[in-house]
Amino acid sequence: MKNNQAMMLANTLYFIQKARVATQVRQSHLAKNKNKCELTEEIMEKSKDLEDWLNGKLKEQVKAHPAYFWFSKVKGIGDVNIGKVVSLIDIREASMVSKLWRYAGFGVVNGRTERPTKGQKLHYNKTLKSMCWRLAKGLIRAKGAYYDYYIEQKKRIRERLISEGHKIVPSNKLPVEKGKHIEKDGKFGLGHVDMMAMRKMIKLFLSHLWLKWREAEGLEISKPYVHAIKGHSDYRSPDEFIG
Repeated sequence: MKNNQAMMLANTLYFIQKARVATQVRQSHLAKNKNKCELTEEIMEKSKDLEDWLNGKLKEQVKAHPAYFWFSKVKGIGDVNIGKVVSLIDIREASMVSKLWRYAGFGVVNGRTERPTKGQKLHYNKTLKSMCWRLAKGLIRAKGAYYDYYIEQKKRIRERLISEGHKIVPSNKLPVEKGKHIEKDGKFGLGHVDMMAMRKMIKLFLSHLWLKWREAEGLEISKPYVHAIKGHSDYRSPDEFIG
């Protein structure tokens, strides 16, 4: 599921940013020891210049995107972050929203969240998943309509868990086994609740992106399975989340 020039820009930007961060770390270590390296300084300057140039080019690609008319109106969506998401998706291959969810790392297999399995090939794009989480943080910081949905889902999850007899505690208050905090004895981590709510928000955003993008491309569309097949009545339209 990839998009030629935009994909190339996003991938290059991803690696340049990693290089720039690594250079920043080196600068920091040098500064702590009251040292300075001219080559490190030059690499930092050049990588920042290239990063800025790539950001500009990616923004140009994003503004030409078929669904730009919609996602540009969503509070918390920045051109660069959304560019890193849409550049990794081929909407024609995602004939159903569930395919997009799975490719982005938010699929459900046998009733459980899909996770990497040792010795098996990943069924999702790790970079896309990472970019979706980054996008989600921007949506939450902006406190727009998707943030409201996230808060709503967080409340629902808490209420459900409590009704099931769980006690929700800060993650650092969970029982410790082999040096790790784990959920047991009826205790459920607050951080886990937060991630579950964020995941629901991401999946909703991806379903909206899928719908608006495929509509703009003149491709076949449908509601997500839980609404179209299972009859859930709480479907939320993409246009409820703009402005």
